[in-house]
Formats: sequence, C-alpha cells, structure tokens
Amino acid sequence: MKLSVVIAAFDAARFVGPAIDSVLRELPRDAEVVVVDDGSRDETGQILAGYGARLRVLRNDAPSGPGAARNRGAAVAQGEVLAFHDADDLVLPGRFAVLQAVLDARPEVDLAFANGMRCDPQGAPLGPIIGPRHARRLARDCGLREMLRGGVVYPQATCVRREAFAALGGFASERAEDWDLALRASLRLRLAFVDVPVFAYRQNPDSVTARRREFGEILVRVLENFVATHPEAARQVPERVLREAVASQLARCARLRDEAGDSAGAVAAWTRAVTLAPRRLRYRLRRWQAARGVA
Repeated sequence: MKLSVVIAAFDAARFVGPAIDSVLRELPRDAEVVVVDDGSRDETGQILAGYGARLRVLRNDAPSGPGAARNRGAAVAQGEVLAFHDADDLVLPGRFAVLQAVLDARPEVDLAFANGMRCDPQGAPLGPIIGPRHARRLARDCGLREMLRGGVVYPQATCVRREAFAALGGFASERAEDWDLALRASLRLRLAFVDVPVFAYRQNPDSVTARRREFGEILVRVLENFVATHPEAARQVPERVLREAVASQLARCARLRDEAGDSAGAVAAWTRAVTLAPRRLRYRLRRWQAARGVA
C-alpha cells in the first residue's frame, strides 16, 4: 500500500530540516511527503524549497493550526495509508515499516500506532512517552476506556488507512486535536498498538504541552465536548466511567490552579470533580484543603 507522510510546519526553521531528513531516511521507495507550511514567518519556506521535488509543499497564507494543516495535506495525499509527522520531532528507525506491517498483516485494523521517546531540545533521550504499565494495557485493548485516560495516539506514531481517516472527518481544529482524534477513532475504528518507539518527541519549552495550566483547561474542554457530542460512547463504557474521566481532568486542572495560587479556581474545579465522581474521597479532601486557602 502506498504511503503518504503529511507534515505540518509553522515557524519551524530551527528543527524542520533534521525532521524532514529523518523522514526521508525511513521513507519507502514509492511513498510521498506532503508538507503544509502553515503561514510560517521565519525561514521555514526557504528550507522546504531546498528539498526540491522530494517534497510536495503547500503554503497557507495565515496559520490555521496543526489539525487543519494536517487535514489540508491529507486531502491532496495520494497514498492508501497516511502517516503524520511534526516539524520539530525526529523519525526513528522502523517508523513506517513497523506500522505498515501491522496494517498489511491485519486487514481488520484501521489505525496502527506505536510508542515514542521523549528527548530534550538537544535530542538526549528522557524515556518512553507511554510508560510500561499503560503500554501493556494498550497491547491488550485500545478501546475507548483506555483512550479516556489521556492522549496516547500521537500523530507522529500513527499509520491510518486513508478511507478510515476520511470517515472520521480528520483532525479537529482545536488544540489537543490528537486526543480528540483518538477518542473518536476508538468509537468507530479498529486500533492496534505496538510498543516500539518510532519517533523522538522534543520537549520544547515553548510548546503548548509545556504550558501545563493552559493545556489542562484545553483537555477538559476536549473531553467534555466529546462526551456531549457522542452519546454512543455510553454504549461502549458505563456513563460512570465517562463522568470519572472528566472528573480526573478537572482534578488535574484544580491541582494546576492551586500551584498557580488560584485557590478560588481550584475550589471551583474540585467542586465540579466531586459532583461528577462523588465516590472519590480524595477529591473532597482536596476541595476542603483548597477552600482553606480561600477563607
């Protein structure tokens, strides 16, 4: 099956060259690379032009966000299988071969994904993205219950059949679009996980995931929107599990608000968490502790 690799790049001049080089080293002979320059204001465009015919480059006049940029690249891609990569990360050996082998051997699987390796901005490894315990659970079951625990389906570690991606409607436009895709995919597609690191994820201090409090609020919104717009999720897992998943994200937000000195915000988040998961006594205790800081 022909592979198309889609890369979204925004102001990525510092890292995009090594990222593309790592993709090209692992690229199957008949594959293509589609790069969407998402309105970059730095030298990203000039760097991409230097690769000539090895890349198909699309240019957005203004930034659209990583989800929309990936969707634009996927729309023009010609492969039967889509892979995605980020302009500041590195492909590791076996990135495409490992996951395409899963799709070739298991025609019932729509989306195959793997693990990744965290590294610092200089490339020094920091450990696997998905820890051993969670990886063992995913190897047994990639259903909605596991996806509710958090965003583990990284686009940089995914190969998905083109028709399945189109049926999902692609990535959402909001941030945390990878987790949103994973939640929807677990409802409608057959997923398979391989515990092999296939990309190196740079922990960039400027990335959205580094802004922990803001990102925590985003994750709550993504999950609340998913639960509200997909009532069929309650047919796969008990409603209690859905409520507790939202409560868990609210608890994370509450802790981050408390760390930032926002005691009133922490109390509000803990209160919502208690309402959704009243049996979690530690939520009640943490709400009481946060309330003491307001008084």
